[in-house]
Amino acid sequence: MEDLENERAMIVEVLKSMNFEPVNAESLLPDGATSWDRISEELESCHVLLLLSGTRYGWIPTSGPLAQDNISVTHGEYRAARKLGLPVLPFFKDLGYKADKKSKDAKLRDAFRKEVEGWDNGQFRSIFKNVVDLSAAVGGAVVRMLSDHFQRDLIEKRRMLTVAPVTFPPVAEIAAPEHLRRAVVAGNATLWVGSGISLRAGLPSSAVLTTELVRSIQEKASEYAPPSVGSGIASVASDFEMLQGRDLLLHKLTQLLDLPGGITPTDSHLHAVELFPRIITTNYDRLLEAAAEAKGTGHTLVVGPKLPSPVPEKFIWKIHGAADYPNLLVMSEADLVRFEEAGIELQSALKTVLESGPLLVAGTSLRDPSVLRLFRALRPVLDGYWTVFPGDILGKLRARDLRLEPIEGTLESVLVALLRPGE
Repeated sequence: MEDLENERAMIVEVLKSMNFEPVNAESLLPDGATSWDRISEELESCHVLLLLSGTRYGWIPTSGPLAQDNISVTHGEYRAARKLGLPVLPFFKDLGYKADKKSKDAKLRDAFRKEVEGWDNGQFRSIFKNVVDLSAAVGGAVVRMLSDHFQRDLIEKRRMLTVAPVTFPPVAEIAAPEHLRRAVVAGNATLWVGSGISLRAGLPSSAVLTTELVRSIQEKASEYAPPSVGSGIASVASDFEMLQGRDLLLHKLTQLLDLPGGITPTDSHLHAVELFPRIITTNYDRLLEAAAEAKGTGHTLVVGPKLPSPVPEKFIWKIHGAADYPNLLVMSEADLVRFEEAGIELQSALKTVLESGPLLVAGTSLRDPSVLRLFRALRPVLDGYWTVFPGDILGKLRARDLRLEPIEGTLESVLVALLRPGE
């Protein structure tokens, strides 16, 4: 913790951007337990250990469980993780020719590194020189771990063994707008959701797919760097598709949507299909369909920019396609062009849907340029709400710019409020 403070902070941010939950000592709040008891408890519920080794071996406790082995806390964490069967991703800092190699601490450090290097399945060991190197290495290693069959099996076993469920902070109680509440009761409201609802279920963020595509491109074009401008992941997807083909692009997407141990709909997915007969989403995953099947709501699946005629009474409309509908999937820049070619027809269909009742928007899809253009074109007929985090001034301004009324709260809090009996 002393010589890798910046590296540790950077790794936490990288993992959060990928929608993983990093557990590090800095984030652990005191709860009365001894330090090793708390660390052991966290290891029991984790699925992967990221191991950092810098210039120091680390502090060796003089009492407690590790004192008898005369090893550092980091060394103890590593051995405990191996005993639990956790996949370990080791990262060693390049020590350089000036590094201490003669002191007792340095000899213990080097012996520890040899122990890690001797691990038969330690193929992910990486050497880094600075924070920038480490950032790229961590992102690449985590993505490879999700793609590698051996590592996926280890993670799936860990997920089956961990008994502590993922817990979220309690949903803050808010009041749902009466106009929206009445429309939901009458079955006239529409829900538009983006990636936020799926991230809550544990799916990796788009940063994981982008990292994997960049890494794969660099295997054939080592100097490749993702465009600094463009349409986000679409630019990288376009470069990947030109170099390695559409089939492999789709394979990468479906592989990362298929998490080890699987994923299940959250309460938000289940509440959404109970409350809203019409749901529009830019997400590729099947969580909303799974929720509709679980609840028996009878929603019809519609994929792509065209809405069938007659319009189903209840539907889940995936306007950007889905992983199992490759011809309708919107990922690359060429896909975006094809999607926008259906603009007039899509706007007309959306206008018909939105004229039937108010719209509730949640998630980040309104940051997508193709979706934002749609909403700007539909602004004259928009009547609805957009969930924004409390105190998010820019979020409120964005909502009102599109003629949507901001609701300060999460999608979860709005859905729970709509489920409560009206006052």
